[in-house]
Amino acid sequence: MRFLLCICALSLKIVGGAWPPGTVNRHFFHTPKGLVHYVVRGDVKATPPLVFFHGHARSTEEMKTLAVDHIPQSQPFIAFDYFGLGHSDECICDETRDEFVTYNAFAAFALQVCDKLGVKQMIPFGALTGCSIAIELAGLAAEQGRVERMVLFEAFYLKPSAESYVNNIYIPSIRHLPIHADGSHLISAWFKPDGGPIGPSSSIPVASDLAENEQKTVDWLVALRTGWQFKKGWTAYNDKIIPRMVQLANASVKTLFIYGTYVDALSNKYGLDHDWSEAHINAVLPSSLRDIVLVNNGTEGSLHQNATLVAKYMHDFLGGWPASASPSLPVAFHV
Repeated sequence: MRFLLCICALSLKIVGGAWPPGTVNRHFFHTPKGLVHYVVRGDVKATPPLVFFHGHARSTEEMKTLAVDHIPQSQPFIAFDYFGLGHSDECICDETRDEFVTYNAFAAFALQVCDKLGVKQMIPFGALTGCSIAIELAGLAAEQGRVERMVLFEAFYLKPSAESYVNNIYIPSIRHLPIHADGSHLISAWFKPDGGPIGPSSSIPVASDLAENEQKTVDWLVALRTGWQFKKGWTAYNDKIIPRMVQLANASVKTLFIYGTYVDALSNKYGLDHDWSEAHINAVLPSSLRDIVLVNNGTEGSLHQNATLVAKYMHDFLGGWPASASPSLPVAFHV
């Protein structure tokens, strides 16, 4: 059984896959820290795009099911891979000095891409750790009057004890993960819940979620060596979340908060403390500027496991999807 699981994991790139052909165009943006990979769908000049940032240790494909099956072609989007994840380069970093690319810097790169593509208004959209990059991008865009709404799935503002745990215990545990001769690292990746559909009823994904769990596993394996840098960026940005939220409130930016009840229960149980996080964020955002919705028993994989419901929440929050007079096609490829 163990051998078969290893073979299954090794074949993920073949059967799990990436974006279906023709659904997006792939691009690379040159930065001083390496190439950033991003995908684009639709006319981002004419209609404000969703600008998506994945969680740990995921990729643009975290949005795939939601975007392809549940968000119409009339709604354009841009989705980014953080350094060392998905198809982006590992960052050009010296671990003795600059260990990672900050979320401030990454959001600035994303804004440069939006400028290059001719984006006028945008809708930042973050998942899990990626929420913090979305918040920073929203702050940068708000300074230019280019954002009115933002969507966050499982945004976290860490209390001091939780931040200490992530920095001093969790991040060291995933730093430069080893590759084992018996392939046990492949099996371990398969059962990781991070950003995947492994849910409240079992540690084994059900048949309908196998393809999604394969993609999650591919993402985790890609991040084996440097995925810890993404988490370093997350905690380094933590103290900037509340000031940015205050700024966004002053700019009247409205935010949709999507929470999965299973994720939140686990975070409360093990000390990350969703309730503390939500209370502190709500304290600086007037109720008129926040919509809060729940995915019952929602896991970290809710964006695809509960994509129908998530899409409905987004549709209602955005006031409906944009109308389209003609079929929307991916924009032309360029670097």
